[in-house]
Amino acid sequence: MHETQVHKLTILYTANLRGDLQVLPRLYTYLQKLKSETENPVLLLDLGHSCVADVWHCDVTEGRSTLVVLDGMGYHAANVADFLEASQRDKLRNSMTTGMVDVHHSWRYHVPPVRDETIIISAIETPALSLCIVAAPATKTQFNSRTLWLQGVDKGQVGFVEINVPALKIYSHAILDIPSGLKVDATIAAAVEFVEEEAQFLRKNQS
Repeated sequence: MHETQVHKLTILYTANLRGDLQVLPRLYTYLQKLKSETENPVLLLDLGHSCVADVWHCDVTEGRSTLVVLDGMGYHAANVADFLEASQRDKLRNSMTTGMVDVHHSWRYHVPPVRDETIIISAIETPALSLCIVAAPATKTQFNSRTLWLQGVDKGQVGFVEINVPALKIYSHAILDIPSGLKVDATIAAAVEFVEEEAQFLRKNQS
């Protein structure tokens, strides 16, 4: 049973970060700006490919590196289907608040203080009492019955969608480029540095 029901909702989302840790401190600054400009509850998602095997820190951490920073940035859910092994999911499960979704695992809306279990975030279309948000890139942003699909974005972009959940209606949506010259958030920059140092340690031990 859900504790309350979400009505208007703003969704901010990213995809295809591809292990670029250096963009994250500026991205965080931009996300905070966008959040401050809406009166709606905000749901923050990553649609996948936050890590890729040909990036050194993704390789040595087995996909954990970018995901750990996204967790520190307050992401509510992230699609990990393409890079995170089950063993790594188990290691992260008790230390992360970000919901890790893939074809076998979904995440029910819980953005404190609101928990609405009628809203499901999943990597694939999944039956839901009120709404399924598919955390995977689609060709365009649209509702199909109780499923919301989100248009894909590239690294350096943020997807923005405002919806009415009970009415299954999109008020507005846009693909926004991260502005140049944004201030680097010091806390996220420190998190990036920590993750890189851990990855360097792991790489040294593996060599």
